[in-house]
Amino acid sequence: MPRETERQGQKSEIAVSVSELKICDLCGWLNLVSNKECFVCGWHGHFEHDPDVVRAAVELAVRRHGRLELQHLTDLRTYRSTPPTMRMRLLGFWRRVRVWWSTFPWRRR
Repeated sequence: MPRETERQGQKSEIAVSVSELKICDLCGWLNLVSNKECFVCGWHGHFEHDPDVVRAAVELAVRRHGRLELQHLTDLRTYRSTPPTMRMRLLGFWRRVRVWWSTFPWRRR
């Protein structure tokens, strides 16, 4: 499946086939088959896979949004360009510790 992903917050066009999509039975939103649960409502039960129903949902999504984009099918945070390195993870951890530490009353100036 060709994906053209960009940075989060930017639009990302995607070309998918009907067999790569499913519809959440709880909220009715289109999802990629690779999603373990609905990225909108968190449902992880049964999904609709009928090609005719999915095709109709794709047409409705295109009418609603003008085009089908990756952000309409999944959470863009799952498509990072590179996974965080150990250094990046440690820097993030120490940044959170520093923010947490600065919230103590005796640290305020």
